[in-house]
Amino acid sequence: MSSKDNHQGPLFLEMEDFTGCLWVISRQIIDHTEDAKLTFIGRCEVSDGWYQETGQMVLPDGQSLSSTRRYRWGATLEGVDVHFDDGRFFHRIDLAHASAQARHFCDPDDYEVSYEFTQWPVWTSLWKVKGPRKDYEMDSSYRKLTL
Repeated sequence: MSSKDNHQGPLFLEMEDFTGCLWVISRQIIDHTEDAKLTFIGRCEVSDGWYQETGQMVLPDGQSLSSTRRYRWGATLEGVDVHFDDGRFFHRIDLAHASAQARHFCDPDDYEVSYEFTQWPVWTSLWKVKGPRKDYEMDSSYRKLTL
């Protein structure tokens, strides 16, 4: 077991701690505007500076849709800078602490995220998104895929 596994104090992860393996993602999205719950099951990989995820989104009516997402990840002294795939800055993941928060304002919508690394190598992100037409929470859990 790594010294980072199940660490309870300040955490000093690096981008390299996310690379070189597949992560299984389990996600729930609560859409408050539609009073609906969606689920997502998939995988992601961080490789060559890209975060890429694929999986299946299950809609409230049971319909399943393929879903993909891709971001550019760049290592910094403070953690990871996340950019949209077109190069625009999204937010920074602070890897120096077991819990971290970030915010992104995309007029007119406000995105707030909380990351938890206290159970590393399991980690979570909780997004709260609000705007004139948006009001949802997206709770994701990541765990290393072991073969």
